[in-house]
Amino acid sequence: MAIQPQYMGVGVAEFRFKLDERTGIRVGRPPIGARMLGPSDASMRAEIRFQPEEHGGTFHIRTKEVPDAAFRIQADVGRAGNLILQTCLLRPRKKPYDLALELARHRVKTYINKCEDWLMFNPGLAPSAAEHFERARDAFTDALVAPDLNAGGLLAATAIDLGMQATDELAMAHADILLHRRYGRKNASSTTLGTIIDPRTDPTKIGPTLAAFDLITVPMRWRDIEAKRGKYDFSTIDRWMTWAQKNGKPTIAGPIVDFAPGALPDWAEVFRFDYASLRDPLYDYLEQVVARYIKHVGMWKISAGMHICRGGPRPISEVIDATRTAELLIRRHKKTARRMIEVHDLFGDTTARVNGSIGAFEFLERLGTEGLRFDSIGARLIVGGTEPGTRSRDLMTLSDTLDRFFGDEHPLLLSAVGAPCRNLGVGAGNWGEAWTPDRQASWAAKVIPMALSKPYVEAICWSAHTDNATPDPGGESGFGIVEEDGTPRPAFERLVSMRRRLRRPLGPWVAPGLHASARPHEGHESQASNGSNASDTADG
Repeated sequence: MAIQPQYMGVGVAEFRFKLDERTGIRVGRPPIGARMLGPSDASMRAEIRFQPEEHGGTFHIRTKEVPDAAFRIQADVGRAGNLILQTCLLRPRKKPYDLALELARHRVKTYINKCEDWLMFNPGLAPSAAEHFERARDAFTDALVAPDLNAGGLLAATAIDLGMQATDELAMAHADILLHRRYGRKNASSTTLGTIIDPRTDPTKIGPTLAAFDLITVPMRWRDIEAKRGKYDFSTIDRWMTWAQKNGKPTIAGPIVDFAPGALPDWAEVFRFDYASLRDPLYDYLEQVVARYIKHVGMWKISAGMHICRGGPRPISEVIDATRTAELLIRRHKKTARRMIEVHDLFGDTTARVNGSIGAFEFLERLGTEGLRFDSIGARLIVGGTEPGTRSRDLMTLSDTLDRFFGDEHPLLLSAVGAPCRNLGVGAGNWGEAWTPDRQASWAAKVIPMALSKPYVEAICWSAHTDNATPDPGGESGFGIVEEDGTPRPAFERLVSMRRRLRRPLGPWVAPGLHASARPHEGHESQASNGSNASDTADG
């Protein structure tokens, strides 16, 4: 069974990974999310074949000659869920690596690395995490010296299970400390929590559920506004801009530059790969949109995910030119207008598959070298989808990925954060249990406080207020927190509860096991650290 043949040529490195599914660790048929990664988790092109066997199978991998690489795969690991996991960097060899053992090794290493990054080695800061880690490390050590493969595989599976608990608990403990440090003596800003609406929905139906949110994002598609060349229809956007102004809701608008499937008008599709011909009508469209709404929009989302070339290969020079054109046009109309560039697939799942695409962080670096000026970075953080870059991941992976923005000069706005209220397909995976409205709410109660604990996160927008308000053309339905008739789902109630709690200071952080009146740990300094459960704090 061949998976994504991506590399053929000389100077080849070979890897093999064997999995015995009697351990309880299972992969799909065909396996999902198989990738090879280089240093810093950079995606690599590779030829990956899966050879099924009686109790599992072996992955045969050929990639360019490298000193080491890591393997990423979606695996059902039992209690933690069906998630994207990976190994450490390993040297090429023809002798198969034990996949379960290597997944366990990476989980143990992740815990140690993040304790060092976050200064969380003191077990008192996250006692439950520390206990589970010690048990995971013991199981992993025993797996290394197990007398036979069956015993070793079961011990490795145990190490993964306990390690997943330990790392998620560490991530939430770390978030709780930082959340109290950030909001211990002050309340959150008045533009902390937003949501993305579908302009086609009726404000009278879902407007009441927007009262608790600080801001809204109004998506714009060239296709909807200029279905016929030179004929502009702003009626749906006007309706929502009027509603936002009347109700005092700051607005994020866009993306205004988007070449994704379904974004271009039919008449412009013939120019999709002829940028010289597309550039002038694109400019005319941008001029109409910016001139009409420049006084009403609080922040312009210039582009969204253009680095992953969803509409087909496109030279980076064209992407930069279109982005620069929009940026200069906005500044010409209003020098103080705020501008955002949104990146997708923070995990790099797409870059090895789509010709011309580059990773999110590489793209932002490239924009900096080109001298593009923008005020905020937008990041799309979606799990539970079936598309690469949106599949289910554990809390530690999400927290660790957000840490990659630490030190950037631009504030980070999580411009589309979401998880589904139902299972969207085999490739979507799950977080502990199958996706349901209650599971969606539980995920929100963990991830939103974790994200807000990062001092560089400026605001968070839920990815879809209703199911049809997808964050981009062709996006998957099912991420809504409100039914089409305006009835709230459990995740809506959680988000409203968190926002209500952050409208006043949280008070000092209290170490786990101490009475609320006890003084917090005073000497703890870290980039991001935590001790109790951030979702408990957020739910108030």
